[in-house]
Amino acid sequence: MQNIPAELYEVAELDGAKSWQKALYITLPMLKPTTFFLTVTGIIESFQIFTPVYIMTGGGPGYSSTTMVNYLYQRGFQEFAMGYASAIGFILFVILIILTVIQRKVFRAEQITL
Repeated sequence: MQNIPAELYEVAELDGAKSWQKALYITLPMLKPTTFFLTVTGIIESFQIFTPVYIMTGGGPGYSSTTMVNYLYQRGFQEFAMGYASAIGFILFVILIILTVIQRKVFRAEQITL
Protein backbone atom coordinates (compact mmCIF):
# COMPACT_ATOMS: atom_id res chain seq x y z
CA MET A 1 0.00 0.00 0.00
CA GLN A 2 3.00 2.27 0.36
CA ASN A 3 3.50 2.18 -3.41
CA ILE A 4 0.10 3.77 -4.07
CA PRO A 5 0.77 7.44 -4.88
CA ALA A 6 -0.53 9.82 -2.22
CA GLU A 7 -1.50 12.23 -5.00
CA LEU A 8 -4.36 9.94 -6.00
CA TYR A 9 -5.88 10.22 -2.53
CA GLU A 10 -5.35 13.98 -2.48
CA VAL A 11 -7.10 14.42 -5.81
CA ALA A 12 -9.96 12.21 -4.62
CA GLU A 13 -10.34 14.35 -1.50
CA LEU A 14 -10.45 17.51 -3.62
CA ASP A 15 -13.18 15.92 -5.73
CA GLY A 16 -15.17 15.17 -2.56
CA ALA A 17 -14.71 11.42 -2.41
CA LYS A 18 -15.59 9.68 0.83
CA SER A 19 -13.22 7.18 2.48
CA TRP A 20 -15.13 4.14 1.17
CA GLN A 21 -15.00 5.57 -2.35
CA LYS A 22 -11.24 6.06 -2.09
CA ALA A 23 -10.87 2.46 -0.91
CA LEU A 24 -13.12 1.13 -3.67
CA TYR A 25 -11.83 3.17 -6.59
CA ILE A 26 -8.18 3.78 -5.69
CA THR A 27 -6.87 1.25 -3.17
CA LEU A 28 -8.47 -1.94 -4.51
CA PRO A 29 -7.58 -1.39 -8.18
CA MET A 30 -4.00 -0.51 -7.27
CA LEU A 31 -3.69 -3.68 -5.18
CA LYS A 32 -5.04 -5.98 -7.91
CA PRO A 33 -1.65 -7.30 -9.12
CA THR A 34 -0.50 -8.11 -5.60
CA THR A 35 -3.81 -9.73 -4.70
CA PHE A 36 -3.72 -11.81 -7.88
CA PHE A 37 -0.19 -13.02 -7.14
CA LEU A 38 -1.02 -13.92 -3.54
CA THR A 39 -4.19 -15.74 -4.54
CA VAL A 40 -2.47 -17.81 -7.24
CA THR A 41 0.46 -18.76 -5.03
CA GLY A 42 -1.91 -19.59 -2.15
CA ILE A 43 -3.93 -21.97 -4.32
CA ILE A 44 -0.78 -23.61 -5.69
CA GLU A 45 0.50 -24.02 -2.14
CA SER A 46 -2.79 -25.57 -1.02
CA PHE A 47 -2.43 -28.26 -3.68
CA GLN A 48 1.08 -29.07 -2.46
CA ILE A 49 0.17 -30.17 1.07
CA PHE A 50 2.13 -33.35 1.60
CA THR A 51 4.22 -33.44 4.77
CA PRO A 52 1.47 -33.10 7.44
CA VAL A 53 -0.64 -35.79 5.79
CA TYR A 54 2.29 -38.13 5.27
CA ILE A 55 3.59 -37.76 8.83
CA MET A 56 0.28 -37.85 10.71
CA THR A 57 -1.90 -40.31 8.80
CA GLY A 58 -0.04 -41.55 5.72
CA GLY A 59 -3.19 -40.74 3.75
CA GLY A 60 -5.42 -43.10 5.70
CA PRO A 61 -7.49 -44.67 7.01
CA GLY A 62 -8.27 -45.78 3.52
CA TYR A 63 -7.92 -42.68 1.36
CA SER A 64 -9.81 -40.33 3.69
CA SER A 65 -6.98 -37.82 4.16
CA THR A 66 -5.10 -38.36 0.91
CA THR A 67 -4.23 -35.28 -1.14
CA MET A 68 -3.28 -35.29 -4.83
CA VAL A 69 0.42 -34.94 -4.05
CA ASN A 70 0.23 -37.69 -1.44
CA TYR A 71 -1.54 -39.96 -3.92
CA LEU A 72 1.10 -39.13 -6.54
CA TYR A 73 3.83 -40.10 -4.05
CA GLN A 74 2.11 -43.37 -3.17
CA ARG A 75 1.65 -44.39 -6.78
CA GLY A 76 5.10 -43.30 -7.92
CA PHE A 77 7.44 -44.15 -5.09
CA GLN A 78 5.68 -46.86 -3.09
CA GLU A 79 3.98 -48.79 -5.89
CA PHE A 80 6.57 -47.81 -8.55
CA ALA A 81 3.93 -46.84 -11.10
CA MET A 82 5.93 -43.92 -12.48
CA GLY A 83 3.82 -43.50 -15.62
CA TYR A 84 0.64 -43.23 -13.56
CA ALA A 85 2.33 -40.81 -11.16
CA SER A 86 3.50 -38.70 -14.12
CA ALA A 87 -0.06 -38.57 -15.42
CA ILE A 88 -1.28 -37.43 -12.00
CA GLY A 89 1.40 -34.73 -11.95
CA PHE A 90 0.38 -33.54 -15.41
CA ILE A 91 -3.30 -33.43 -14.42
CA LEU A 92 -2.35 -31.43 -11.33
CA PHE A 93 -0.45 -29.02 -13.58
CA VAL A 94 -3.44 -28.64 -15.93
CA ILE A 95 -5.81 -28.01 -13.00
CA LEU A 96 -3.53 -25.29 -11.63
CA ILE A 97 -3.19 -23.66 -15.06
CA ILE A 98 -6.98 -23.63 -15.50
CA LEU A 99 -7.49 -22.11 -12.03
CA THR A 100 -4.84 -19.48 -12.76
CA VAL A 101 -6.49 -18.51 -16.06
CA ILE A 102 -9.88 -18.25 -14.36
CA GLN A 103 -8.44 -16.07 -11.63
CA ARG A 104 -6.70 -13.89 -14.18
CA LYS A 105 -10.01 -13.29 -15.96
CA VAL A 106 -11.74 -12.52 -12.67
CA PHE A 107 -9.05 -10.03 -11.66
CA ARG A 108 -9.16 -8.34 -15.07
CA ALA A 109 -12.92 -7.81 -14.85
CA GLU A 110 -13.86 -4.17 -14.68
CA GLN A 111 -15.29 -2.84 -11.46
CA ILE A 112 -18.87 -1.72 -11.20
CA THR A 113 -19.02 2.06 -11.26
CA LEU A 114 -21.55 3.90 -9.14
